[in-house]
Amino acid sequence: MAFSLRNIPIKRKLMLVILLTSGFAILVMGSALIAYELGTFRRSLTGNIEVLAQIIASNSTAAVAFDDRENANEILRALAAENQITAAAIYDRNGRLFASFPEAISARQLPPAPGPVGHRFEHSHLVMVQPIFQEGGRLGTIYLQADLTQMYRRLSVYGILLLVVSVCSFLGAIALSAALQRRISLPILELAKVATAVSDRNDYSVRAAKHGTDEIGYLTEAFNQMLSRIGESNEALSRAKEAAESASKEKDQFLAILSHELRTPLTPALAAAAVLESDETVPTQARRDLAVIRRNIEVEARLIDDLLDINRIVRGKLELRRQVVDARSLLEHAMQNYCLDAAEKKQIRVSTKITATKTHVFVDSSRMTQVFWNLLQNACKFTPEGGSIDVLVYNAEPQLSSPKVLPSNGESDRLSDLVVEVRDTGMGISSESLPRIFDAFEQGERSRGHGFGGLGLGLAISRAICDLHDGSISAASEGKDKGAKFTVRLPCVKPVLQKETERGIAKIHDALATPSLRVLVVEDHPDTAEQFARLLRRAGHEVICAGSIKEALTHALAKPDKNRACMFDVLISDLDLPDGSGRDLMRNLAARYPIRGIAISGHGMKEDVDGSMQAGFSYHITKPVNWQELKSTIEKIAREVPQNGRGSVEKLV
Repeated sequence: MAFSLRNIPIKRKLMLVILLTSGFAILVMGSALIAYELGTFRRSLTGNIEVLAQIIASNSTAAVAFDDRENANEILRALAAENQITAAAIYDRNGRLFASFPEAISARQLPPAPGPVGHRFEHSHLVMVQPIFQEGGRLGTIYLQADLTQMYRRLSVYGILLLVVSVCSFLGAIALSAALQRRISLPILELAKVATAVSDRNDYSVRAAKHGTDEIGYLTEAFNQMLSRIGESNEALSRAKEAAESASKEKDQFLAILSHELRTPLTPALAAAAVLESDETVPTQARRDLAVIRRNIEVEARLIDDLLDINRIVRGKLELRRQVVDARSLLEHAMQNYCLDAAEKKQIRVSTKITATKTHVFVDSSRMTQVFWNLLQNACKFTPEGGSIDVLVYNAEPQLSSPKVLPSNGESDRLSDLVVEVRDTGMGISSESLPRIFDAFEQGERSRGHGFGGLGLGLAISRAICDLHDGSISAASEGKDKGAKFTVRLPCVKPVLQKETERGIAKIHDALATPSLRVLVVEDHPDTAEQFARLLRRAGHEVICAGSIKEALTHALAKPDKNRACMFDVLISDLDLPDGSGRDLMRNLAARYPIRGIAISGHGMKEDVDGSMQAGFSYHITKPVNWQELKSTIEKIAREVPQNGRGSVEKLV
């Protein structure tokens, strides 16, 4: 019943409650009256029949004693005046039928024996059995049978009366409840309307009218107070939200400006170091020192990237460019560039054991290299001189779900995972720090007080990268000074087809013959422009530098020779220029000539890259510019630019 009432309007609930309670009361009262009347009738009837039986027994003593059946029948015929008596009989001392009433009744209609002394109710009649005594001896038995039709008739009358009373009571209760329940339902309905208005319109200024000072009145007052407080609170989540959004925008803007300002001076330093490091005329020791400078500049750039990456992770905007690669090549690249030299300086033994037969994974190569670099760098950093680092690569039963994103061939190897373990004999991780080791800005005891530095972002970024690749990363350590083990698991996929590999080899061969290009470098930072020009000229390209949009347009709009549609094949432009944006310059030139563009910027967010692509740039490179990255980009453009006429190309995005 409670469940069936749940969705009924309160008006009907109140009316139904009133009707049910009043109906139940009438039913109980009527049933009690009927039961009382039934009991009274039965007791009265039993008493009357019992007295009648005693009188008949007293009057028939002589007839039974002298075996006078005629006299006995005459005595029983006197019962004709009693309408409720339907049958009567006298049995002798041996229990044989002696006399009966009425005369038409047959012996079959009477019991063969009178039964036990007393009375009993059988279906529609009452049976009374009384003994006939004379001087203490039992002469026979009186049997009387009374009809209960009168009792059932009276019960029917009572039932009809109860029904009539119930119907009249129900009608009266309906009329009365309709008039009285409004005092209860109306305030509640008003509360419901106010609540609906608040829910639909988010309007916390509405209030419910108070009716009386009963519980509903107190409820209405409390409800209005709640609305007032919620309204005030919402005005405060709104102000706080606006402040938080404003702070978030300011933070993003600050990070973008900070990134640009930190990256810009690193670009010429990195370019100069790369030039001198590759110059064989520079003494060997000097080139080693330049390599140290270059690596440390790259480390500084990596720290800037970590700050931006953790911001992208928090905002859910860390994107991947996935492809099928052999994880061994990524691991070897990370070891060659970020581990072996550092390990050699500290005399750390580095061993690699690869037993995996399935090593292809569907990953963003640069991001997964970043994970391996973080693990190897940490192992070198926290392992003392003379220690060891062991790298194990093997296959294991899959503990991860199937990849959510499949490679272009649509095939994954669900039967195995690729597991990469990096073990070191360093200072270890305490059990207290282990659960927090992958939290942002958490370095644990491995770096606290030992001058190891770092922002504590590497492992947090690594975990986010692994999660995005449907993989996992975990850490284990037996405690302080007992080393640590980091484990990366990635789902294996099928390797690419041989034709795709051959196509990649063909591209490498094409790169060996890079044609000379005419390059316009637009950079307001003189050192950066000078280093770009030196590197590009050493690669065989013609270079002209400009420090502003105006100067760049002067060079670009000069009359080209008859074999060219434009003075330049490639535009390399910084986005933040003194007299405007490099994107405006790109739009201007792209509207006039089929020129390729490479955007250079200290801003590397997704929206920055998308903005460059929309302006017409083919590539977006973030400062500090890695010379190998810029060189490979130039080579890619050179292979795509037609050599005859140079000007009928499509934009590459």
